[in-house]
Amino acid sequence: MYDEVTQGDMDIYGITNPCTQMTNFLENGAFFFSPAFDITRNMQSQQLCAIAADDPHAYDPDSKFQWNCNMQQVFTDYRMHMCSTTRRQQFDAAGYAVSLIQGTVESQYLSQNSGSGSTGVACFLISRSSSMRSGMRFLTRGVDDEGGVANEVETEVILMTPTTTLSHVQVRGSVPVFWTQEGLQIGSHKVRITRSAKATLPATKRHFADLLGRYNRVNVISLLKQHNSPGDYGGLAAADPGMVAHGVGTSEADLGRFYKVMVESMGLPKSLVSFDEFDYNNEVRGGQFDRVHILMRQIAPLLASSKYYLLDNVSETVLSFQRGVQRTNCIDCLDRTNVVQSVISRGVIAEFLRQNDMVRRNMLDSVVDSVGRLWAANGNAISRTYAGTNALKSDVTTSGKSGWAGFLSDASKSISRLMQSNFQDRGKQSVIDILLGSGDSGLLCRPVMLYDPYESIIAPQLEREMQRIGRKDTIHVMLCTYNLHGRSYGGESLGTWLSMPRDKRPDFIAIGFQEVVNLDVQSVISADTANRRTWEQVLTTEINDQYRTAFGDRAEGEYALVSSEQLVGVVLLFFAHDTALPRIHNVQMVKHKTGMAGMTGNKGCVAMHMMFDDTSICIVSAHLAAGSSNFAERNNDYHTIRTGTRFQRGRYIDSHDYVFWIGDLNYRVSLPNDQVRSLVAQGQLRTLMKHDQLKDQMAAGKVFRGYNEADVRFAPTYKYDSGTTTYDTSEKMRVPSWTDRIMYRGRKVRVLEYYRDEICFSDHKPVLAMMQFDVMSIDKAHKRQITRNLYARLHELDSGAVDGRAPRTAVQKLIDLDMPSSSGSSTGTQSPSSVSASGLDLPNPSSDSYAWWTNTGTQRTKPAVTASVNPFSPTVAPINANSAHGSSATSTKPPNFVDADPFADDGSNIAWKPMNPS
Repeated sequence: MYDEVTQGDMDIYGITNPCTQMTNFLENGAFFFSPAFDITRNMQSQQLCAIAADDPHAYDPDSKFQWNCNMQQVFTDYRMHMCSTTRRQQFDAAGYAVSLIQGTVESQYLSQNSGSGSTGVACFLISRSSSMRSGMRFLTRGVDDEGGVANEVETEVILMTPTTTLSHVQVRGSVPVFWTQEGLQIGSHKVRITRSAKATLPATKRHFADLLGRYNRVNVISLLKQHNSPGDYGGLAAADPGMVAHGVGTSEADLGRFYKVMVESMGLPKSLVSFDEFDYNNEVRGGQFDRVHILMRQIAPLLASSKYYLLDNVSETVLSFQRGVQRTNCIDCLDRTNVVQSVISRGVIAEFLRQNDMVRRNMLDSVVDSVGRLWAANGNAISRTYAGTNALKSDVTTSGKSGWAGFLSDASKSISRLMQSNFQDRGKQSVIDILLGSGDSGLLCRPVMLYDPYESIIAPQLEREMQRIGRKDTIHVMLCTYNLHGRSYGGESLGTWLSMPRDKRPDFIAIGFQEVVNLDVQSVISADTANRRTWEQVLTTEINDQYRTAFGDRAEGEYALVSSEQLVGVVLLFFAHDTALPRIHNVQMVKHKTGMAGMTGNKGCVAMHMMFDDTSICIVSAHLAAGSSNFAERNNDYHTIRTGTRFQRGRYIDSHDYVFWIGDLNYRVSLPNDQVRSLVAQGQLRTLMKHDQLKDQMAAGKVFRGYNEADVRFAPTYKYDSGTTTYDTSEKMRVPSWTDRIMYRGRKVRVLEYYRDEICFSDHKPVLAMMQFDVMSIDKAHKRQITRNLYARLHELDSGAVDGRAPRTAVQKLIDLDMPSSSGSSTGTQSPSSVSASGLDLPNPSSDSYAWWTNTGTQRTKPAVTASVNPFSPTVAPINANSAHGSSATSTKPPNFVDADPFADDGSNIAWKPMNPS
């Protein structure tokens, strides 16, 4: 169990090893590596990679299936910057970067006796689980904004004969739309579609774009249940009538129909993406498992045209490439999917052996049976990883039949899955997130650093190049905050609340609610989401109505709800226009409590991270502590949210290019009630603002350091008699204050409007802002090429291969390292080593008692050097500073040794002794 610690996991002091859960996960038998070949790529992909690199030994692991990619990234980048093929090969041989996959590797060996001797056949199966959206069964469903889907597995079956090697690949993966299965899962599983069709389409396109880039053509095989009654949604616009707002479409069949509409809505020809449906449970009812061959006949033409990868073992000539893939799914992509994929694989292998007459008839049956056993083991391995138990219907996968023993075994596994999914999966999910670097742990903010002597020279040049080649675009956004005072929507007119200017259409709209429910004890314990669901539907309609009113005939497309989240009374709703949806990705919403020292959610925030093109944006909908003089606690709430809110990969609020806070920040005006009301009546808002608590705290540097707020030219928004324009007349007579604010931080944000609306719905008035700022889009491939070119230039200078120049000396390298800190833009065009050491006031070289990088003249004693330069190569002796050329006292370098010292020339220009690595 991953979320419980046994006594054996503790040391003698009763302290738990923090790595216990990670160790248990890595030792579960589902992780594999190979020092002999790139296990992250199938055989065809390895061949294409070698052709593209013009190097038969090219090493370019596929990050999609490389589970230690996050941990290896620093080594991968370092290797990429090596411009010498020999050095890269030495780096690979040293084993610094070993790729890890999650999945299974199975094998079967068979032989037959013939007149000419014994003939052997080897069958292998390799399954590679995707690391893009990995997790446990009921915690990870559907697609993410990057196009990754849950339980996505590439399975490759390899058949090796004495003359040829065949490789055939299939994939499985969750339905690539946004959907979940919430609550305690017992019996039938209700499906909830969480995004509208238009908001889903970009992610679905990204998923299939990845598949097409890898496999050239995709045939979708959906094994989901189907409705008995005919009918269809009829198109994208009608695909989600109230689905998101009310959870309509709660059956497996509804999910399947929605999926089909999304595939058709991509508008791709069937020659690229085709769609086949097969209601597996209905077709094989009563144990008629042989009816799967109906599907086989249906897809037979596609299998024949897709073929397989075939290699001649003698000449190493590629005889055939696989030109398409079967993408199979059911609800979990486990049992039904594994049975169907097994049938497809056995059919492809059998047809190949028959056509080429490679084995005898009895041997052919044995090979096909062996492939079935491989698939049974594969199903168990994938099921243990995703659901915690072996696969159901294992006997069907192996033999095509099932009996009472299989029925009882499946019942036992189903009960075990129920316990795993509801009580143990969250602990496993946390471990997976940490391993992949996709969790919200603050520890992930401490990346591994690998010293690169060229990086400080390259970085400023690369930044200037990115500014040159990057595409800038100005976007417009609308932000709104509104405290609803616990009121439910009852059909009231929303007036001009969300009206838009006629000349600037917002690319996205973010609306933050506070007190969407009454903040009573029951709501704090278990908040009702009904009000939020209602507002999602109401605002989707209202925003599009306002858009059409403002733009009339010029209105093209519409707005769609992209995501929403709720923490008791705090809600964040995010809408985007059709044209912006393809540019928005990696959307994440998280919650953070601040009530009662972080124990309750009556106060806190819902924060959102997203990427708009290549620009990171964070939006925080917050509700801070109440009380007229309680500004210190509000300050604490702000800092708690700022430092405690974490997104995936350890990203926090301040690490974004643009940050927007919208909410009831609850800062008051520090003046007597009568005086405040008098100044408001006279319109003396500027005088009143001088006593605003938020402005005072910002001026003192206690909160929102680095943030800005537009000039406040509207009356205080709190507190009114509910549903009126009259300030509070109750017994408490609250002081009118600007509690509802919008703060922003980022480069060249321009506030076009900052205002409040006069809608009378609660005891607050909504505050809105129209803003514009620039986002950047950078071609990733172009960036990699520029980076390689910059590194290649420095390597050429070091080798003296440019204009007949002498190689750079160690002193010149040190000068170049200091170049980025120089002022002026001339350093951008000044080539390295063009600065002479003469005339520079350089310090004396360091010695055992002197270090030039500390304060000038400071003497300190260094420990004697007793270790080697490279801590990973203990056989390398330190450089002898007394030698005329700085050579080793005893040469212990292997023939292909890679210098650990990045500044090592011939040592004739500078004598130094390396520090003892700590």
